[in-house]
Amino acid sequence: MDLLSFRRLDYGVLLGLHLLNHLLMFMLPTLILFFRGDFGLSYTGTGLLWTALIVTMTVLSVGVGFFSDKFRRFRYFLILFGLAVMSMVWLFLSVATTVQQLYVDFILMGIGASTFHPPTLAVITEMFEDDKGKALSLNMAVGMGGTAVSPIVFSGLGLLVGDWQSVSMVIGAGGLVAVLLLGGLGYFSGMYGRTNWSGRRDKVGKVVVTMGEEAVSHSFDISFIFSGLVLVPLLFVSLRSSFFRTASVFTSLLYEDYLHLTKNESTVATALVLGIASMFTLVGGFISDHFRPRVAILISSIGSVFAGVALTYLTDYSDLVSFSTFYFLLLAFYYVGSPAGSALLADRVTKEQRGKLFGALFSIGQVLSLLTPLAFGWIKDNIGLSASFQMIMILALVALVLAVYIFFEERARESMGLVK
Repeated sequence: MDLLSFRRLDYGVLLGLHLLNHLLMFMLPTLILFFRGDFGLSYTGTGLLWTALIVTMTVLSVGVGFFSDKFRRFRYFLILFGLAVMSMVWLFLSVATTVQQLYVDFILMGIGASTFHPPTLAVITEMFEDDKGKALSLNMAVGMGGTAVSPIVFSGLGLLVGDWQSVSMVIGAGGLVAVLLLGGLGYFSGMYGRTNWSGRRDKVGKVVVTMGEEAVSHSFDISFIFSGLVLVPLLFVSLRSSFFRTASVFTSLLYEDYLHLTKNESTVATALVLGIASMFTLVGGFISDHFRPRVAILISSIGSVFAGVALTYLTDYSDLVSFSTFYFLLLAFYYVGSPAGSALLADRVTKEQRGKLFGALFSIGQVLSLLTPLAFGWIKDNIGLSASFQMIMILALVALVLAVYIFFEERARESMGLVK
């Protein structure tokens, strides 16, 4: 096999691992539906549980990024280790009997989740140096596809094996088997020895894939993260991800409480909204590669503001059509901008800094995501749902201001020849 074929194989394995990552992570909100009955969780308690996971992931992600830059041969092992930990957490959840155990399990899930995205995104942006938008968007579409079908997978397992404890045990065991299978495929293909990708296009547009043999320089200096060149888009991505974190946690709960759907109906409705919306990441990738990431970022931000305003002032929360339409638009416009944000950040640093960059993205860049689910839940419990969506609308407006700044800054850099 040539390097182009190996790149396709390695990328396919990474897509499979991303799908598994999102299944293990985002079946948790469906499980929380059952926690409410057995553990008496409120919206605030639900937000705090999810915040415990995100805090842990935030604290560890920068360190993971450092490790993946310094020890490049261990990047794939780091990814597999995290997925194994996430699978084990589901086994622990199956025997949980107290709220305290739930918090410990969600913290452990944060440990496992922290090891995935920094090394994975660094590898993909190396493999597809000149096609980052499409490669990142397909990667995200597969991952978010896992998010979308996770409620249905959970419910389907429930019909087959019974109570949520048995479902958790099956998920944990199945996750460990999947890690072994995908890890074994990577091992036998020699994937772990390929550490220095370069995927570019020549002057006539032909893809040229090379594998550097020289050592990649590494530094523990992270001052570049705090430069305006990186920090502003990092803050923008943080604001954007806070929409998704909040929506993914509360979607099923809102369908059950406000539209009076059953748990199974809520999971199906959630899967449809998340599934269709997640496909818009492919639109974002196309726009990024053909019209620049800054264009996708601006379109995404304008659409998110519209959806935030509509959810606050134009939505009847007991009406399936109006609620689902605007909730869908909030998510869809998020997905349009998500691969563009990652592609733009990757373009602003060198290859040997990308592990640290994406580690920072899931640490410094997730600060707002620590607070938004908890704030959304507290505001909903104490003020009302409209006020919770007003918070989302305000965050979307701030993100739009940053998007406009990034748009004109990037255009100026292009005019000076600083962007290819």
